[in-house]
Amino acid sequence: MKHSVLLVDDHPILTDGLKMVFKEDPKFDIVASMTSGNYALAFLKVNAPDLMVTDYSIPDMTGVELIRHAKILRPALKTIVLTMHDEASIVKEAISAGADGYVLKKSAMDDLAIAMETVLAGKPYLSAEAAQRLFQLAKHHEPNESLTDREVEVLRLIVKELTNKEIAARLCISDRTVEVHRKNLMRKIKCNNMVGLIKYAFAHDLVN
Repeated sequence: MKHSVLLVDDHPILTDGLKMVFKEDPKFDIVASMTSGNYALAFLKVNAPDLMVTDYSIPDMTGVELIRHAKILRPALKTIVLTMHDEASIVKEAISAGADGYVLKKSAMDDLAIAMETVLAGKPYLSAEAAQRLFQLAKHHEPNESLTDREVEVLRLIVKELTNKEIAARLCISDRTVEVHRKNLMRKIKCNNMVGLIKYAFAHDLVN
């Protein structure tokens, strides 16, 4: 019997590619692909797939937030984060939220297939690079470990009063990704405005 899989990613090239790769796979059936967290939750309210594979940066919420909500709706649902983010703090955040697996998009497709089989068998799975980042974090106790390297970059540019569009251009990322980082910064720092972000940056010596 095939395991039903829900994909959550707003990049059609990726989802279409995964559908093609797993089309003939006897173990998996990709039953739906959603482009946002809210669409995925609406699907989960009336459907019970075996596995959800989600990106971290998605519209409406992060993939980690989606997992938290999804686990409430479907406690038995297995979840994997498939993302380009290899920062240790995001890996930790995903695991704390209930993710069963964490795979980097730059990994080989075989890595994802192995991860899917592993978590469906009831075991956790981390891609090699994600596991290495966690090991480095534990070994060196990096300062400001609650913030990812990218979040620190974004914070420094926010302090310089750059707009989301300017930050996106500087870091070669999308405006929406900048907004995701900004929201994550406010949540982690526990502030709700620019003043709080700036105070944190100066207090933790993050200003160049």
